[in-house]
Amino acid sequence: MIAPEQRARWVAQLQEQATPRALIGLGVLIVIVVFWALGEMSASVTSLRQNVEELERARRLELSLLNDQGWLDQAGDLQTRLDQSQSVFWEGATNGIVAAQLQGAVERAARNANLTRVRVNVTPTPEPLGAQASLFEISMTARDTDGQFLALFQELSRTERQLVITRFNWRRSNGALDIRLQAPARVSEQETAS
Repeated sequence: MIAPEQRARWVAQLQEQATPRALIGLGVLIVIVVFWALGEMSASVTSLRQNVEELERARRLELSLLNDQGWLDQAGDLQTRLDQSQSVFWEGATNGIVAAQLQGAVERAARNANLTRVRVNVTPTPEPLGAQASLFEISMTARDTDGQFLALFQELSRTERQLVITRFNWRRSNGALDIRLQAPARVSEQETAS
């Protein structure tokens, strides 16, 4: 701080040397500096207030997470539902093994439904369903002169895993049957394309 006698000397010296216009200019300059300092202080207070609000929000979030452990139960429920959904997936070490299982199941269902001239083609789709899951498309053509495709639907529903019919076409005139199916599968090791 400035000593009172020093300040008094400066004020006296300023009054002796300054003109009224210079004193008004000095006053305006002091007012400008004060307003600038107040603006900076206001910005600083606003910044500090925002920091405090962010910290309070973070604290409330942490307390909420500590008090509400329901999200752990929800994660467990989701895992249970995922496991239930994947329990109907076909399983195999490679895409080829899964394709063979699917082909055998569809051919067996067609044979049990008394269809003739059965041809089954199984291909994996290019997009995976997840880290270790794939979707397979199955196409089957056969002859069904007696309209036994309902028996085929029953046989397909009895397979050990999920098969979904995506397209069905039966021509009564010649008994030609064309069916497209899809089946989800978990593949342990994805085959590399050669």
